[in-house]
Amino acid sequence: MAENDASRAWRPSRRLGWTRRTTFAAMVLERSWPAILGLAATATLFLVFAWFGLFRLMPDVLRLVVLAVIALGAAASLALLVVGPRRLRLPSAGDVDRRTEATSRLVHQPLRAQGERPSSDDPFAAALWREHQRRMSANLRHLTGGAPATRSERIDPIGLRAVLALLLVTSFAFSFGPDGGRIADAFLQPT
Repeated sequence: MAENDASRAWRPSRRLGWTRRTTFAAMVLERSWPAILGLAATATLFLVFAWFGLFRLMPDVLRLVVLAVIALGAAASLALLVVGPRRLRLPSAGDVDRRTEATSRLVHQPLRAQGERPSSDDPFAAALWREHQRRMSANLRHLTGGAPATRSERIDPIGLRAVLALLLVTSFAFSFGPDGGRIADAFLQPT
């Protein structure tokens, strides 16, 4: 009979596994978003300078200084991931479950209850706990981890990212014209 009870124990479904993976990915994206936004901004600046043909017009010293500043900006963005108090920490399984329970508006921690065991070896306590787990698993039908909340407005409150996006599109279009630049202009000496 004990084997029968154990075989009826709750097992995570494929949907729960998918929800946990997507929630994990959303949390990693949220935690790494400042670095991603910084890298995107520095890459955009580089492309804007290149496609507007500014690197071709600059003297060598100024071109190297601008490239060094852009490279330092990219390195500083990457440094956000590995050093300092806001470095990237991967979410634990408990963090993922707490987020899923909070986003799904679940009460009494049904995900956490599925992984726990009773503290005593009493058969009555074990049966009572399995019944509790069974009832709590009924709450796990409509789980969601939610979409990533990047909160870009906190990182860039005045919206410079929109200006960079407009400059990127404009410079790309300009690069097809007769005065447009190429990415290679940043690394080649003018002739």
